[in-house]
Amino acid sequence: MVKTDLNPLIQLVLDYINKKEYWKHGFIKYSIIKRMIIFATQTERMYLIRKIFITLCDKGYIIRKKNKARSYLYKFYNPNGTIKQSKTITITFD
Repeated sequence: MVKTDLNPLIQLVLDYINKKEYWKHGFIKYSIIKRMIIFATQTERMYLIRKIFITLCDKGYIIRKKNKARSYLYKFYNPNGTIKQSKTITITFD
């Protein structure tokens, strides 16, 4: 049994996501993300690919949305996204 350290592979996948700007693709199926992970890591071990995907979901890099067919669509979080700042203004009338 070979134990694989996931941190270098996860960093490799995140660098690839940032380079290709995958968040612009919108919500996509798991199969597309799986092919992207296979391409970035050059491995086809399904257990390892699924483990990388679950780790990315748990760390908040991937947003999950349920669709009508009882399955999920996924979207990558944009690390360069705009930061929403809320500002409250109080208006008083005399």
